[in-house]
Amino acid sequence: MEAPNVTLPSVPTEVWREIFHILLWDDIIFDSDPVSSSHQPHIALRSWYDTNRLLKLWKQRETLRVVSKQWKDIVDTSLYQYLRPTNLTGIPVNGVTLQRAHRLQFGYPSSVCSCRDQCHCSDYAYWCFGGEQDPRSTRLLADSMSSIGRLRAKILVLPGSEWNALMAKPAVAVTELLGEVRSLVIESFVSIPKEIPIICPNLTLLALHVTNFSWEKSAIEPVTLPDLSTLQIVVDREEDLQKIGRWKMPSLKYLELRMSSGFGEISFADFLQEVGKGLISLQIGDTGKSITLFDGIWSALPKVRYFGVSTLSDGFDMLPSPPQDHPLRTISNREPPDYNFWRREIIDVVDKWTRIECISDTHSWEDMDQEILKLERSENQVSEHYCKSDNSVCHQCIYDGNTRCEERNVRYEDAFGRTWAEYKQGKWSVHSYPLSHITHRVQAL
Repeated sequence: MEAPNVTLPSVPTEVWREIFHILLWDDIIFDSDPVSSSHQPHIALRSWYDTNRLLKLWKQRETLRVVSKQWKDIVDTSLYQYLRPTNLTGIPVNGVTLQRAHRLQFGYPSSVCSCRDQCHCSDYAYWCFGGEQDPRSTRLLADSMSSIGRLRAKILVLPGSEWNALMAKPAVAVTELLGEVRSLVIESFVSIPKEIPIICPNLTLLALHVTNFSWEKSAIEPVTLPDLSTLQIVVDREEDLQKIGRWKMPSLKYLELRMSSGFGEISFADFLQEVGKGLISLQIGDTGKSITLFDGIWSALPKVRYFGVSTLSDGFDMLPSPPQDHPLRTISNREPPDYNFWRREIIDVVDKWTRIECISDTHSWEDMDQEILKLERSENQVSEHYCKSDNSVCHQCIYDGNTRCEERNVRYEDAFGRTWAEYKQGKWSVHSYPLSHITHRVQAL
């Protein structure tokens, strides 16, 4: 759409540019190291992957572009631009538009995932399951390399087909293209080339579905990612996990590991012995089945303060509590919101692990506030009810968990980091957007 020739109040371009910078900036989605900045693994990545948050910013940008030619020119030169090529309307996708983006995201958003009703994909968890790939964008970046030169993007999210198309290009050209990338997310399973530290040497966040490595064991060279602080990986073979365990990642602090063990149970003990010493946060689970933790896990994770886990095969009763001097303070649910078994077990952990300060769950208070209020009014006590596994969230389980935590002075948070009391007070609404800092800075101009 062509911008109309509208006469606007006489405001210096520099002032408009500062205002638009504020309006188009988001301190989470443009952060190439979001977990380190917030120190809240349960919340930061959920917001960082939030498609609705991304699209809201994109729509705001497009609205500003059509007001006038002056505004369009200012917006187009903004340092912070989010671009999902498959969602563009009336804007040519070429080397120039791709080169301008600070965050580039290819493929479908999770809101159109065909399995959403069955697998309950959230924007945050979507990368774990792999998504449909838009045939219009599977080679868009690879085919535009000659007109781009070097991307300005610090954040790059690709489907596996786009990544594979890039890997078919000369390594020197790909290195030049992706040299500025700090956060790399590759959706769907791919082979990982040994050149990845050369192609993207300054990564702070890496998310991968690993199906196999493209080099033989005898040819493995030392892989060093010196600045990598956040690693998200999905593996379906133990040998691939072992190879990643040999990477040198001296700055690694936040690890999310999900096993897709359709080819047999995957042991992760050796892997955590290799990478666990410096971890502050570990989230671990297995798609579709419970997992077994190993003896000595707390000595392998001496600095972990945040521990997320899916359903344990032996239950939490069999897991020894951390030593009294261990820094663990938060336990997080790594199951979908409608998996209720985890919640029933975690209630007892609150009693046994006396140094735990927070339980982070996967529900949202918005989805169940009326049901929880009814249970509150009935002055219901923690119950021994029979919880059905019927693919629906058990409100009684959540009420029980919240009640027990309140009795023990432990925070019981939803997926967005809010307790029930904070939600009732109107804090941190999922649907609100913090504009106070924008108003203050605009007034200062």
